Amino acid sequence: MSETVSLNTDSENQSLRKIEKDSSLSLGQYGAVYKADAAALTGGPWGSIQATAAAVVSLTASNWTGDTTTAVDIPAGATIFGNFTAITLTSGKIIAYKQSS
Repeated sequence: MSETVSLNTDSENQSLRKIEKDSSLSLGQYGAVYKADAAALTGGPWGSIQATAAAVVSLTASNWTGDTTTAVDIPAGATIFGNFTAITLTSGKIIAYKQSS
């Protein structure tokens, strides 16, 4: 029995590249910043924020809509995702993971 093997189309290749990029973000391959004092973070953009202790952040995200994001609670151990262009830690401890630029 013969089997036909098809080559990936451009669309499939794009999808595979996106999966690879997204996996790199989740594994921290673009770098991260640990923040334990109340201050603004520099060096973004950021793709996710993980709270290592319950945290409150103010943030700007180009892909979020809804209520104001000046006091976002993140429970200890939780991670939020977005295209964050500005993050300010008000309290707690976080790891902010960079996204590719």
